[in-house]
Amino acid sequence: MNAEKLKKVTSIGKIVLNVFFYSVIVFLILFSIANMKLKEKDDIANIFGNGFTTVLTDSMTGDQADSFTVDDIVFVKLLNDESRTDLKVGDIITYFSMDIPGLGIQGLITHRISEVITLEGETFFITKGDKQGAPNDAPIHISEAIALYQSKWVGAGTALKHLQTPTGFATFVILPVVLLLIFEGVLLVRNVIKLNNEKLEKKFAVEQNKPIFDVEAEKEKIRQQVLEELKKENQDK
Repeated sequence: MNAEKLKKVTSIGKIVLNVFFYSVIVFLILFSIANMKLKEKDDIANIFGNGFTTVLTDSMTGDQADSFTVDDIVFVKLLNDESRTDLKVGDIITYFSMDIPGLGIQGLITHRISEVITLEGETFFITKGDKQGAPNDAPIHISEAIALYQSKWVGAGTALKHLQTPTGFATFVILPVVLLLIFEGVLLVRNVIKLNNEKLEKKFAVEQNKPIFDVEAEKEKIRQQVLEELKKENQDK
């Protein structure tokens, strides 16, 4: 491989590494912003209204295309007053419950709407899981619907839960960023050294091209000047 091709490959490599580096930084910033939302008990980690949540139970295990199960990640779109009015039977929604069936803890439930009830001008949803024999959930008011199911990532919840632990975050987020920063720092130092070397080489080349001071020639020049002066003095006498 000649020097020109090597230089081209190196430049492309640097661009790819820079794109990867800054993509990781952006991802970490967005991930941090999203997880800040989790501080509120009834909120979903989201970025610009698009969020995700980890499935904790097998209540939605079923044979439908959009069914999911434990440790899947479901991607959702946050609802507002206008979008809630479009919800219908068959939609999968996320809402906050004080008692998650089977776990006995409070948290988010993502279940399918099985019935829409209008009572005294107010709309209520009855939801249930896809799992065979799953009972209906307690009715919720339309305003309690937080998000609408969009898609799923099968089995990714395990990795996400580990990533949210101090050890997982340090291993898979902080450590790679530190290594990338070190790598970028090494590249920066190498580029600075290379630039300084190029400047020194140019300066040396300029110095090399300067005419060398000829001591003998300068002596001869001075001798001639002295002779001229002596000659002039003799003529004046």
